[in-house]
Amino acid sequence: MKQACLLCDRATCGYKVGCLAVKNGQILLEAWNETLPGEMYCQHGFCDRQKLGLTGGKQAEIGCAIHAELNLIAKAASKGLNLTDSDIYVTTFPCYICSRALVQARVKKVFYMSDYAGSDGGRRFFEVADIPIEQLKEDEVWST
Repeated sequence: MKQACLLCDRATCGYKVGCLAVKNGQILLEAWNETLPGEMYCQHGFCDRQKLGLTGGKQAEIGCAIHAELNLIAKAASKGLNLTDSDIYVTTFPCYICSRALVQARVKKVFYMSDYAGSDGGRRFFEVADIPIEQLKEDEVWST
């Protein structure tokens, strides 16, 4: 989880999230929230979502950033990597869309550190698919 936290520094979106996939004890892939190529967004001084007061995953279609989890899945697809049976470490609990995508990717388990406002409903997708989720508290992550 420490590595996922460090990946937050690479995020080009104002909302910093890091994510990585681990398979057979090895880091398979890393990702973070970032704006799409060619987009002018947070790194240019303002965020449309903040300007409109949108939080907690409301109207996710507004904005040009990709969430860390979807970025991870897209990177895996472009590299021909299979995320099936991998453990996912993400700094913030996945939103509804990312939860569904991770279930569809057939991940083995999801570890997260912080709750995501408005994402409690995403838990049911993991529960129905029998994919365990586990919260790792920040003080536990940084004390080891």
